[in-house]
Amino acid sequence: MYQIKHYSILIITLLTAYYIQAQKIKVACIGDSVTFGLGIEDRNHNAYPAQLQELLGSTSYQVSNFGHSGATLFKQGHKPYWNTESYKKSLEFTPDIVIIHLGLNDQGNNNWPQHKEEFVTDYLELITIYKNLPSKPQVMICKMTPTFSGHHWFEEGMRESFLEIQHNIEHIAKTAHVALINLHEPLYRFPEYFPDNLHPTKEGTAIIAQKIYSAITGDYGGLKLPILYGEQMVLQRNKTINFNGTANYNDTITVEFNKQIKHTTAQFDGTWDIPFNAMKAGDPYPLKIYTKDSSIFINKVYIGEVWLASGQSNMAFKVSQTEHASNVLKDSLNDDVFIFSMNGKALSDKQFTPTELGHCNAGDYFQNTGWQSATKEHLGNFSAVAYAFAYNLQKQLQIPIGIICNAVGGSPTQSWVSRETMEQTHETIDLLNDTHLNPMVDTWVSQRIHKNLNGITKAIKARHPYQPTFLFDAGIRPLTNYPINGVIWYQGESNAEHVQLHSKLFNRLVSDWRHHWNLPELPFYYVQLSSINRPTWGIFRNSQRQLMEIPYTGMAVTLDVGHPTNVHPNKKWVVGTRLSYIALAKTYNINRPYSGPLFDYININNSKLEVHFTFSEGLKTNDGNPVRDIQIAGKDKRFVEAKAQIRNNVLIVWSEKIKDPRFVKYACSPYSQGNLVNQHDLPASTFTTINNE
Repeated sequence: MYQIKHYSILIITLLTAYYIQAQKIKVACIGDSVTFGLGIEDRNHNAYPAQLQELLGSTSYQVSNFGHSGATLFKQGHKPYWNTESYKKSLEFTPDIVIIHLGLNDQGNNNWPQHKEEFVTDYLELITIYKNLPSKPQVMICKMTPTFSGHHWFEEGMRESFLEIQHNIEHIAKTAHVALINLHEPLYRFPEYFPDNLHPTKEGTAIIAQKIYSAITGDYGGLKLPILYGEQMVLQRNKTINFNGTANYNDTITVEFNKQIKHTTAQFDGTWDIPFNAMKAGDPYPLKIYTKDSSIFINKVYIGEVWLASGQSNMAFKVSQTEHASNVLKDSLNDDVFIFSMNGKALSDKQFTPTELGHCNAGDYFQNTGWQSATKEHLGNFSAVAYAFAYNLQKQLQIPIGIICNAVGGSPTQSWVSRETMEQTHETIDLLNDTHLNPMVDTWVSQRIHKNLNGITKAIKARHPYQPTFLFDAGIRPLTNYPINGVIWYQGESNAEHVQLHSKLFNRLVSDWRHHWNLPELPFYYVQLSSINRPTWGIFRNSQRQLMEIPYTGMAVTLDVGHPTNVHPNKKWVVGTRLSYIALAKTYNINRPYSGPLFDYININNSKLEVHFTFSEGLKTNDGNPVRDIQIAGKDKRFVEAKAQIRNNVLIVWSEKIKDPRFVKYACSPYSQGNLVNQHDLPASTFTTINNE
């Protein structure tokens, strides 16, 4: 009797298990080595299908890994997925959901050039085969995970073939009417998770698993808003207002703003946006954003002018540290200026602690203050240059001003440029991938990176904030859906050893940001470095002057407020005010002086040079003394100190030592006491008539 009862229980248990198993949703993960989990420690637990199983749970889902290393989508490729045992088993699995991630091996020179015309046809056939299985599964295909520029084939055609394949995959998804999962983002912002530039670590596969989990379930964590949303936020006037964020798939999102109510539905990838018509500047409005499950209420949203202030330590320099700080914090407070600060969590002259290193990734580097009014309580720790700029704008425009600052001390230009842009030329690719004491990186920057990291990234996957693209990934890309009216920029100290390279990088940075904000005429006003006794600074200042050839830029000259030994001079109110003059004149078309004399051209008159300037009205010296720091040279380009006389806003320059002068330079000494100004007491820029000196 006991034996019969025992077998009865066993049969019931087996039948129950079979019934539960039969009811599970079966997910087949089709792919190559990324799906397989090549190179991942304990891939049975850390490959993305295993992590996906954990997220979905074993009660309702059964996930199986049918990845095959080296597999191509091409039927005629070097290792077609079609011919593998994994493919055959995936069909026998009779899945309910099929996730396909293929294409990475097709991009190689041994496949793409010969078979590229077959890619779409082969992919559509594969989708059709899975769709026609008896289980009639839902098929989802994936945009490929990144191939980074450190791969040995990247500059030998792989860069271009990768982009072609990604575009083809987008086309295939539309043609086959299947869902498309973007695995390229945000993984492209985490190269530290791809040690061989192709295969993700378990941290990378965790991101893949989360993306696919959300695609399967529609769960994107509910209603979420971008980082710049919050109390006292300022929205850009006279531009379409696009409220946006993420929510669970197919949720209805409602936005109530300015007596209007609008609705939309969250897309397959969880994103949503609702456009409102452009508005004039005005008093604060309440904003309510809600779904059926949650709501976010912001009491005060201002409409005004929004600017971004960025760069390195001289932009980060605090109001409390500036000259006459006590007066600023007493007499220059402004209730209509709203500040938002993004502060780096790891910035040290010592080896980073594990906690600091843990913050060194694109998703967690900045600590945000939220929007704050410019009160004494909040203002002391905010950027002095940024606040002086915003304060002067508000006084003139008489509307709310929002100023965002995310400057990071010591940061080089390349850390603020996107990977898309840096991967376009061999020179910048070299900067990306040769990160250990690269001779193209300023010595101080390389040494600080080495000191901060000192080998500990082997234990914690991280990048240094000074490494290329890091600060773009962490601090710029999260802002690009938020309309701004312009940028002010104070940086260059950490690129001053490499003058020509900086000029290339700066050009790329400006066009890069304009591309990502989709604002080709975005104003970009920058600070010319001040004076200090460092060898290349005079040459560097001249190169910055030449960068004004970039459309819709302007430059604030600061050589007169420098210091011979201190890289952080404290006359920051002057700097911010000069930047505001440029913006008021060039962006807001207010008729006011905004520039000191800028070199225009020279005439040779016997043994003298006649130097002509723009913005030269009332040309004079600021102290009534002779012009200082001016030299001329003949054809041999050997400069000597010169005498100068101002006549009808033209500078006449000569020297008894040079009978046939050809070249002139002014304020090119690293620490210059040049004293040439115009009638508005705005200083003349450093210049030389020898190109690329």
